Amino acid sequence: MMKTRSILALAVAGLLAACAEKPSLTDSDMPATSDYEVVAFCYSSKTTTREELASMAMEACPEETRRVSVLDDDTLFNNCPISKKNRVTYQCLPR
Repeated sequence: MMKTRSILALAVAGLLAACAEKPSLTDSDMPATSDYEVVAFCYSSKTTTREELASMAMEACPEETRRVSVLDDDTLFNNCPISKKNRVTYQCLPR
């Protein structure tokens, strides 16, 4: 009986993890400047690492981008859905 409950709990946890939403591009409150552009993502800190976000930012930035830097990270009063309540904004830096 206990083994069945454990297996059921693991199956439910696996299904929930499979349903977790991936990070998505969103708007940022931080303005771009003539020196750099910005990209922002909504994400869940439970299913996404900083390394994954930085890699996605590099892909979303203009081609001449050589590195990205976190400009802002917020949880409150952003346009992100509740399943991805965190928003991170990156600077796309050419050098």
